[in-house]
Amino acid sequence: MDVLDKNHKKIEFEPRTSNFALRKGLWITGLLFFIALVVEFLYINSYNVSYFISPDGLLYSNIAENFLKGNGLVNTAGFVQENGVVREIPRTRDYVVGPIYPLLLAMVYGVFGFKSYNMVVLLHALFSAASAVLAYKTGELLFGKRYAWIPYGLTLGYPLFAFWGMYVLTETTYVFTITLFLYLLALYAKEAKQPKLRTLLILGVAIGISNLVRPFLLLFFPILGLWIWWMQRGRLKIALRDFTIIVVMTILVMSPWWIRNGIKYQQFIPVSNYGSYEFYLGNNPLTVTDNFFYFAQPSYDPEVKARIEKLPLLEQEKEYKKLGMSYILQHPVQFIQRTLTKEKNLFWQPITPVFGESYKMQGYLMDKWYLLLGLVGIVLSLFQLRNYSFLLLFTLYYSFTVSMITIVSGGRYRLPVMPAMVLFASLAVVMALKGIGKLAKVTPRSSGRS
Repeated sequence: MDVLDKNHKKIEFEPRTSNFALRKGLWITGLLFFIALVVEFLYINSYNVSYFISPDGLLYSNIAENFLKGNGLVNTAGFVQENGVVREIPRTRDYVVGPIYPLLLAMVYGVFGFKSYNMVVLLHALFSAASAVLAYKTGELLFGKRYAWIPYGLTLGYPLFAFWGMYVLTETTYVFTITLFLYLLALYAKEAKQPKLRTLLILGVAIGISNLVRPFLLLFFPILGLWIWWMQRGRLKIALRDFTIIVVMTILVMSPWWIRNGIKYQQFIPVSNYGSYEFYLGNNPLTVTDNFFYFAQPSYDPEVKARIEKLPLLEQEKEYKKLGMSYILQHPVQFIQRTLTKEKNLFWQPITPVFGESYKMQGYLMDKWYLLLGLVGIVLSLFQLRNYSFLLLFTLYYSFTVSMITIVSGGRYRLPVMPAMVLFASLAVVMALKGIGKLAKVTPRSSGRS
């Protein structure tokens, strides 16, 4: 029997499936997270050590310990590595680093005790598992539920994600923030006709948090603004509204750190107060473009270095930054040539056997296959540019920015761009599977003589 309202119109009742669908989605997400976590533990268990520590890791750890002791986010010691042995030295400078990772370490140490590195690796495993789930969710948006397992599996199968998660370093945390960033960009692209305020707010927060881990997205805003304008098909008013909301949220997230640094150091420090020396090394007439950084390489003028090292540390940073910028402005063509050469020879080079075996990486040979498959996906994405433009822009931006700033080997410093390469590789696999499916449906014509 139909139910009528007061105007004698039939009232249609929607089936109560939303709660069931929500519970099912949460159950699937939980299962994916559990599987990913098991894979992470199996990888870690395959090594005869449970964690790795480096001078950078000990520096972060020292800052976290000082925070718990009530001294603030400051370092009270320095660390160097000689002949494979890491040792502590007296503090040579006050390092300002992004606060997110030291605070995460402080959280772990507050619960499990100082230098509980095993628990730090557990935290990294949780972040890695969450990154795999985000890759699945991004795959749903880009390829549909039928193929979402592909980026999920490729994320779990990339051995360098798990390997660097065994180090007390920012790598795993940063990869997670980048994976979240890419997921939110994919979500915005899906909602472009009617963007949700929640998506814009979360995207701004994610960018701010990512910058407070590592500041590489600080220069991405002009590209992001142009991409949003393009996704809005020239609707400038809506594009400006969306971009403004994202920028404001990013500023709100980062401003406490800016205020703290301004009060403590009497200068504006966006995230960290070091890196100018590497910037100088990467941009001067003696820049080495075919060998990654080591302290004895001739990438600087010895007389310039001797002069600058007599200055106070903050003045050294300013002078190196000034020199690096002057070389770029005076020789813009050489700057582009050097940067592209570093991309080719350093950033995009697969892990070599010498490097992989020296670090005792398991499965490092898979790196080149991920890069090749990702390259195929990049080519395929050009035929559906609007759908995958955010991945292409981020990949080009990140590789150029890192190659511009310094002289690095690919493996570790390429890691944050690999979530995008995994999605490109997934596109290649999806297109291959679809092609095979179409061929399988083709019924061959019967042949015979009449």
